[in-house]
This record gives sequence, structure tokens and C-alpha cells, in this order.
Amino acid sequence: MPFQTPHQAVLRAIQNDPSLRLVSEEARRLRVRIYLVGGWIRDRLLGQTSRDYDFIVDRDPAALAKVLAVKLPGSSFVMGLGQSTTHRIAGAGVTLDLVRQHPAGLDAELRRRDFTVNTIACVLAEMELRDPLGGLADLSQRILRIASPAAFDADPLRMLRAVRFCTTLNGFRLSGETLSQIQSGPERLQESAAERIRDELDQVMISGHAASALSLLSKTGLLSVLFPQLQRLAGLEQGRYHHLDALAHTRAVLGEVDRVTVLCRCFDFPFRLDAEDRRVLAYGALLHDVGKADSVTRDADGTPHFYGHEKQSATAAEAILAQYVFPPRRSERIRRLVRYHTLGLGFLKFGYTDRALRRIVRRVGDDLPLHVLLSLADRRAARGVAYDETLRRTLRLGQALLDTYRREGVKILEPPPLVTGTDVMAVLGIDPGPAVGAVLRKVRNLQVDQIIQTRAEALAYLRKRRG
Repeated sequence: MPFQTPHQAVLRAIQNDPSLRLVSEEARRLRVRIYLVGGWIRDRLLGQTSRDYDFIVDRDPAALAKVLAVKLPGSSFVMGLGQSTTHRIAGAGVTLDLVRQHPAGLDAELRRRDFTVNTIACVLAEMELRDPLGGLADLSQRILRIASPAAFDADPLRMLRAVRFCTTLNGFRLSGETLSQIQSGPERLQESAAERIRDELDQVMISGHAASALSLLSKTGLLSVLFPQLQRLAGLEQGRYHHLDALAHTRAVLGEVDRVTVLCRCFDFPFRLDAEDRRVLAYGALLHDVGKADSVTRDADGTPHFYGHEKQSATAAEAILAQYVFPPRRSERIRRLVRYHTLGLGFLKFGYTDRALRRIVRRVGDDLPLHVLLSLADRRAARGVAYDETLRRTLRLGQALLDTYRREGVKILEPPPLVTGTDVMAVLGIDPGPAVGAVLRKVRNLQVDQIIQTRAEALAYLRKRRG
């Protein structure tokens, strides 16, 4: 095959794309002038693929959207109001977004977009690329530049999206103007809906470059807006077991989690992490020490201590997750990771028993593998006193926990009940209430510890309590 320039390759890909052929044919039939623009072209020029298509239409796109929804086939709905109205068709594994062109023409419409790399357009009828804002040059230099000085005023979320693009589009950096624009008013981000902010963060956290994103959030001033509790960790000394301040340590832990496959290879265990698991782990890393600034105490010589910081961090994390409207299940998983991230720390020095391992599995639940990975990431990011020995012990403890979870996890987490609430009330002679649940939990803990293993032993324990 003859050599093709990136432009030629993109045009060839457009010609060969069945969804684009459909759109082009229907637009021609309806005598609509239509332009493909944005992420699909950007990603193709970067050697990536996309199933999301953005179009600019020279008239009301409602009729075209209706036809495409039938031909794709897919569902069609309208988002936004006024000039920001978007007709979306979703189906057959693709998403098509159609917007009406600005009355002043294509160039004016392109200037309403976010970044120049997303303004490269193709006139489908003529198979010709249009690039009035220099997006091709910025793309080749890996520069993210706002399409107009008003880009962030039009949609403040674009400031966070700029960080996301620099994170997910490998090797991109902000132009000087773009960086200055964000730094001049990062608080504008607060005008954006919490759910939109969360969706941007979700993409950052599983990008494999979350640590770099945290640095850029700090540089732009967005970190103080998004997570003021994290910003308070900057410069917070952590003592002789750490070589970094609390914020830099958090960034280092995120960096370890970014390379989660490396962490997984440290253990003999069949890790099967899906995107949601990786997201939970990354947020756990981000927030694991978020409460340290509120828990610091100092000895007479100034040595810092952070007793109970895991509880403070879990409380702070819970508030943050609620602020950004995280799904309840994800929020609870992250909170538990943060709350128990130091669980078993004392065992590194004094050793552990099988009973202690089972109790940790019981406390952490089915996120035990994530707990082990976060513990290792936390340890690898703290290269202070006795680092090598502590790392070896962390690996041994992690493997022991994983072995216990693999061997006994179901029995520990879902043991068959030995007694019921009715049994407790009958034997102890108490009425329904919280006390019954407390006794049942005690019996279950003893069952997990293998102190009680049969119904007869459980009833004997109840009779002894009545004693």
C-alpha cells in the first residue's frame, strides 16, 4: 500500500466508516450540509479509534436526526436549550451528536468549542479537512489550547476537561494561555454540576496517569477547588517512616496504583480487576490520607503522629463522595478502603495469626484484594526508615491475606447462621431490639474465628452469657 499522510489516512478512514457513510448519504438526500468535527478526527490522527461522532449541521438537525435514528437504528433525544441544543442518536454501539451551525458560519461555530484539537472538521460532501484554528499544528505538537478566550466562561467544566485531556491523550501539555486562563479563576469550576465533575474525574482516575493529573490539578489551582482537604496536605511532614510530605506521598501512592499490573505481579493471586475495581482503588489511593491534616499531633521534639487518621480520612472521604454524588455502592467501597487501609499495620512488626487474618478478611470483605494492593502501594510510596524490611513484611502479610481470602473467603464472609434472633431472645430472655443484633454479630465473629463452629456450641455460648 502506498504511503499515506495522517490526513490521507483520516480521509480514507472516513470513507470506509459505515456510520459516516450512512450520515453522509442521508445528509445528501435531505440536502443538508454536514461536517464531522471533534474527537473522532482527533483520535484518528493520534492513531486511536472512536465510536463517538460529533457533527455540525448547517440547518436544524431535527429531521436528519429522526432519519438516522431509524436507519442506524437507535434512540434519539435532545439535550440542552437554545443554541446549545444537541440531537443525540445512540445505538448499534455508536453515539452521534448533531448541533446546528452558528449563524455566522463554520468558523464561528468552531470557536464555540473547547480546544483547537477538537475543532478540526471534515466536509463530508467534499471529503476535505478544514482547520481554521490551527488544531492540526497543536495536535502534532501535543499542545492543548483553548479555541477562544471565552472557552472557560462558556463552560467552566472545560478547565477540568483540560486536565483530563492532558491525562488521557498521552503526552499533551497545556499552552501558556490555557494554563493562565485556568489559574486566573479556578473557582469558576464550582459553577459546574457535581455529576459532570465526577464524570471527568472518573476518566482521570483510570487513565493510568492519575498521579500526573494530581500534579496538574495542583499547578492550575483546581485542586484547592475540588479537594481543599487534599491541598491542606501540601508541606505536611510525616515523620521518619516517610520521605515525602503528605500530598507528595498521596501523589506517589497514586503513581503506584497507576501501574496496578506491576502491583498485581507481586503476589500469587488471580487478580481480576474490572474498570470499576480500578476506579475504586484509585479513589482509595487519592483519599486514603485526606484526614491527616485534622489528626496530626506532635511530640515535644516536634515529631508528628497521625493517630486515628484512617477514621478522619474515611469521614472526610465520605463527605467528598457525597458532594460529587458518587453512586452509593462505589462510595461505600471507597470509604471502606480508606477506613481500613492501615488494618494489619501492627502485624508487620509483631506478626499475625490465622485468626487475625480471618478478621481482616471479615472486616474488609470482597475488596480484600484491593486492600492488599493499596497497602502495598502505600508502603512502596513511603521510603523512610526500615523501608526494605517493612516492604518485605508487607508483601508477606499481603500474600497471607490473599491466601486466606482465596481459601476461606466464602466461609468467612457468608457463614451459615448457627442461631437466629428468636434463639437469642429465647435463651437470654430479652425482647426484640438492638441487643439481639449485637449478640448475633458476636456469635458470627466467634464463628469466623473458629471458636464456635456448630449450632450446639452457639447455644452453649448463649446459655453461658445468660449465666
